[in-house]
Amino acid sequence: MTKKSELLWYESHTRQAPVAILMIIFNVLKSLIRTWWPFILILIFRSDFIRPETVKWWVGVITFIVILISVWRYFRFYFFLSEDKLHVFKGVFTRVKLDIPFDRIQSITFEQNIIHQLFKVARVKVDTAGSSSEEFEFAALDLKKADQLRAFILSRKTSNIADDVTEQKTSGRLLLNLEISDLLKVGISQNHFRTTGIVVAFLLGLRDRIKEALGDRYLNEFDSLTEQLFENIVVYGLGLFITILILSFFGTLIYSVLKYYDFKLWKSKDGYRMESGLFNRREQAARDQKIQIVRWVNNPLRDIFSITQLRFFQASSGSGSSKTSISVPGLPQTLMKDILRYYFGRNIGNIGANEYGIDRSFLIRRSLYLVLVPAIILLSVGIITQTFSWWYFSVFWLVAGFFYQFHLHRKWRYYLQEDGVLTVSGVVERVHKALLLRKVQGVQIKQSPYQWRNGLATVIFHSASGDLQIPYIRMDLALRIKNYTLYKVESSRQKWM
Repeated sequence: MTKKSELLWYESHTRQAPVAILMIIFNVLKSLIRTWWPFILILIFRSDFIRPETVKWWVGVITFIVILISVWRYFRFYFFLSEDKLHVFKGVFTRVKLDIPFDRIQSITFEQNIIHQLFKVARVKVDTAGSSSEEFEFAALDLKKADQLRAFILSRKTSNIADDVTEQKTSGRLLLNLEISDLLKVGISQNHFRTTGIVVAFLLGLRDRIKEALGDRYLNEFDSLTEQLFENIVVYGLGLFITILILSFFGTLIYSVLKYYDFKLWKSKDGYRMESGLFNRREQAARDQKIQIVRWVNNPLRDIFSITQLRFFQASSGSGSSKTSISVPGLPQTLMKDILRYYFGRNIGNIGANEYGIDRSFLIRRSLYLVLVPAIILLSVGIITQTFSWWYFSVFWLVAGFFYQFHLHRKWRYYLQEDGVLTVSGVVERVHKALLLRKVQGVQIKQSPYQWRNGLATVIFHSASGDLQIPYIRMDLALRIKNYTLYKVESSRQKWM
């Protein structure tokens, strides 16, 4: 064990590694670009808006101010540890002092981008059990000091010392190590249509930004291109969609390889640890008790590759926050039974023995509001504008929409276990969720006017990492599920977190 005399550095006021100044400068610049990017577009495309000499002068002034603030922020940030608290002082103009009890700290995550790896430092993120405003990070700490900091904090926690990631490293069992060939399968099996939809939505929302930043001339060119696209939607629209889909495919493929490069997942007796990333190396850990919801997603391509996308949702200050969830992109489907056995603490046996479906009203209501009404609106637009493309789109929406809603209703299933509930939803992508009843924070029965008239209800299970719901079931069954869940919560002697 390391001698206490070697660890005295954290007992006095300590600053981050000097390279943190570069990280702070980068974050300030990123924030400025995110806020002022329309004005930056004006400077790039409209040379008549401001003289080049003035632009150079402003760039120089802003750069000087950013560097000055970043250096000042670095020297105004320091921390130290007492026997039971982490003390942090920060702030440029307004001083902030944070005193975080070790028992409030839920997880300590390491991240390393290229600069971090080059200088052998790490970004250290601390997640607490309080509000999200109390979550903070160290921009750059020496790796050795970061390990010592984490080990000291976790060794002083009154909870099980198995939370310590160092302990997991030495005694954990390696469950999964993804190679490049595995990551290629992960990239190929992603939902590329979703990525394409995000890109298309961005392009559709670009018009207002163009008008604000570049003026009417560029806006007219954009409108002219959009008009040609809608007049020839079958030819140009389909071609554009396919082009974006192809680009999304290769983009997602590259992104998956870079993000999950050398992915490793360990299982210790009390939790998991994950490491991944090439340019941005990330390390996360979670105790079994903190894991609230287990979600895994399959699709036809993943079934072909016999893999699934798994995510553990942990209790955190932000419900369902991705910051405190562990994602496993290409878990072999044969390992899912082991994951569920670890989660439930037993073999769950034949899940299908307690399989239930939802009421047909789910199909009727969604088909009416999400399929029929939009199809009528599209048809009306086509009639008013005398544009046949809208008519075709209306018929396509009606047929495809009803087909989707029909299969969504048919495949929606939930499974009631003695100590947990599982749900399965989705058509192409099948989303599975598992929740232990003793981890439930509250049960809500929700009824719309239609559900109330027809004796139906939606049951919502609230947990510390998000919700799980069962829609459109009989009211009497919903009440029995609620009462049984509350009984299991109140009678359980096991810790929920």
